[in-house]
Amino acid sequence: MTDDLAANRELGRRFREDLWNSGELALADELFARDCLIHARVPFPIDFARGPDALRHLIFFYHLAFTEIRVTAEQIVAEGDTVVVRWTARGRHTGHLLGLPPTGRETVTTGIDMLRIVDGKIAEGWVSWDTLSLFEQLMGLVDGEGSGFLTLLERFQAAANETPDGGAAPIGGGKGDR
Repeated sequence: MTDDLAANRELGRRFREDLWNSGELALADELFARDCLIHARVPFPIDFARGPDALRHLIFFYHLAFTEIRVTAEQIVAEGDTVVVRWTARGRHTGHLLGLPPTGRETVTTGIDMLRIVDGKIAEGWVSWDTLSLFEQLMGLVDGEGSGFLTLLERFQAAANETPDGGAAPIGGGKGDR
C-alpha cells in the first residue's frame, strides 16, 4: 500500500473513531476541507452538510443525545482518492433526540461512508446509515412483533395526530400537515 493510500485510510478511521468517540470538535478542522460537502440523509432540520463547522454541530448534537459512545471502523478500503469506511456505532440514549425524550436504551447502528480525499482532507463524503434500526431501538420495537418500517411509520403518524390533551387530532389536523 502506498503512503497516500495509508494516509487516506487513517483519515477515514480518524473521522469515524477519533472524532465521533472523543467529541473533540477541533479535530474537524484537521480532517475536513473548509468547503467540504457531506451527502447524507440526517433526520434533523439543521444543515449538517457543509464544512467543518456543520460537522462540529452534528457531532455536538449526537453527544447531547447519547453517552457511552463507541464508534468502530469495522473495515476500511482505499483506492485512489476514495476511502470507504464500514462502521458500527454504539451508545446510550440519555438526551433528547428529535423530540424523543431520553429512553436510557443502548443502541447499535451501522453505516458506510464513502469519502473523497483532496490534499490530505475530506473534501466530499456520502454517508448511508441504518436510521430505521436506530429508531426501532429507541422506540422499543426491536426483533419481534411490532418491528419494521410500517409499524414505526404507524407510531410516528399516531404521535403526529395526537392533540396536546392526549386525544386524537381530526383527520388532516396533525402537526405534520402544513
